[in-house]
Amino acid sequence: MKKLLSCAMALFASVLYGAFAALTNHMQRHGLILSAAYFPNGTIFSLATAYEAPLTLSAISNADPGVATSAAHGLSDGDIIVVSSGWTGLNDRTIRVADPATGTFSLEGVNTTSTSRFPAGAGEGTAKKVQTWVSLSQVTDSASSGGEQQFAQWVYLDDGRQRQRPTFKNAKSLQLTLDYDPALAWYDALINADLDGDPVAVRAALPNGAYLYYNMYVGFDGEPSMTINQNMSVVASFSHAAQFIRYAS
Repeated sequence: MKKLLSCAMALFASVLYGAFAALTNHMQRHGLILSAAYFPNGTIFSLATAYEAPLTLSAISNADPGVATSAAHGLSDGDIIVVSSGWTGLNDRTIRVADPATGTFSLEGVNTTSTSRFPAGAGEGTAKKVQTWVSLSQVTDSASSGGEQQFAQWVYLDDGRQRQRPTFKNAKSLQLTLDYDPALAWYDALINADLDGDPVAVRAALPNGAYLYYNMYVGFDGEPSMTINQNMSVVASFSHAAQFIRYAS
């Protein structure tokens, strides 16, 4: 009887824990509770492998979010686009489409209200929709570098106190280590992206339901490591072409 009761209690605890974990994950995804830390375990990286023909953007408004004008754009809510723009702060960014309407759509999560950063009337350009993605499977390690804040420093003769102000941030990069398998679709996709030399859209689907979108130059030669008694692996390097963007879901 005691053994049966113990088994029943263990089963109940297991079910209760599973339900609690599912509820907690749901609440985190919807911003109902805060979490002090996240693990990247379960993150899936994907690489854009094809785009539709570029659309002309005749104007982009100074708004939050910015609204692009494009005749007969044909875009849908949630489409992912790479924008080329006269605004340096927007150029080459990978962005999600929101609120599509006849001749216009919003650049979700992009605030273009600052006319000093986004001069009025100068944002026109093009947008190309990502058509297909390939998942980067068998990733065994990821490492980010760069982004460190740099400063200008000076001293006035009359007080001798050093001052500083922020200037630029170092260029950023991401390095992925993957178990070698040239039969997988991502292998040729990385080779082609390296040879093309153009930045490509990269997506990171996080385990908490959020998404990170980048536009990155790819460095990949496909040659595997050959260390005895270890899986053969390859390294893909990604250099940021523009600011990344995060979407909560």
